[in-house]
Amino acid sequence: MDQKVFKLIKKSHHIVIVSHINPDGDTLGSMIGLGEALKAEGKKITYINTQNELPLRFDFLASYDKIRSCLPKKYDLLISVDAASFDRTGLDNGVEVDISFDHHKSNTNFAKYPITDASMASTSLVIYNFFKKFSIKITKSSATALYSALAEDSGFFKFDRVNQDTFLIAANLVKLGADPTFIADKLTKRNSLAKLRITEIYLRKLELKADAKVAFAKITLEDFEKSGALKSDTDTLVNLGLSLATVVVSIFAYEIDDRKIKVSLRSKSDHIDCSQIATKLGGGGHKRAAGFTADIKEIDGIIAGIIKETIK
Repeated sequence: MDQKVFKLIKKSHHIVIVSHINPDGDTLGSMIGLGEALKAEGKKITYINTQNELPLRFDFLASYDKIRSCLPKKYDLLISVDAASFDRTGLDNGVEVDISFDHHKSNTNFAKYPITDASMASTSLVIYNFFKKFSIKITKSSATALYSALAEDSGFFKFDRVNQDTFLIAANLVKLGADPTFIADKLTKRNSLAKLRITEIYLRKLELKADAKVAFAKITLEDFEKSGALKSDTDTLVNLGLSLATVVVSIFAYEIDDRKIKVSLRSKSDHIDCSQIATKLGGGGHKRAAGFTADIKEIDGIIAGIIKETIK
């Protein structure tokens, strides 16, 4: 399959690369890392994220300001990065995805040619290995984006699936031009006051359940309005709950609108599979990190069910 994907990319002129909704560092860094390398191969690249709100901390990546929200009328190839299912792309039904690069074990193989490796710490590593296999040159801007994606999705090299090969690839990306200090500063030292305010609200609302084994907090639309925070300002809050000594599972929810709510799950137990729980609820992810979207009216029952599941 890799050979077919390489041939498709090689013969295509205008390639569209799509990152997933509620974008994180892996999807944005993988998209730009893939695209910048293919630009150097003479390809025309269009970057797509179907949402209008992007995390500002990634604005240092090449072509960040060129990301569009709508597909162009004409293109040769459509590639999805870091999306486990078609609905995560945010694309309209009927749009055909030619190729997907991903590292979620819950990937539904929605693309015509899926390239998925669930052993990798980030999708950017799947792309890196593809580049290496077919001798595609990784430019400095591509290396910066791929390293940023890896650092962000691995929690700066502290999550599961980080191994010796992860560090070897990171070292090679540094050799190719990625600056670890610069990237770390950009990703971790530019918080807005609004992000600190929404963090304070999260901590105030944080509840411990099931003998302090489960942490739970919910952010409402009113909380966003009061703090001035963006949805992307909440993307690491779930990890605060998990950092508590007694907590085994952290659950974080925020209201998307007056009908839908986004739920993130994190676990530090090998016996609790977050992706299995999320998949049952229409979402997906990894064993220790997953998420799903639900109806606001159903959220209390869903959370109660998750807590019951995790303390068996």
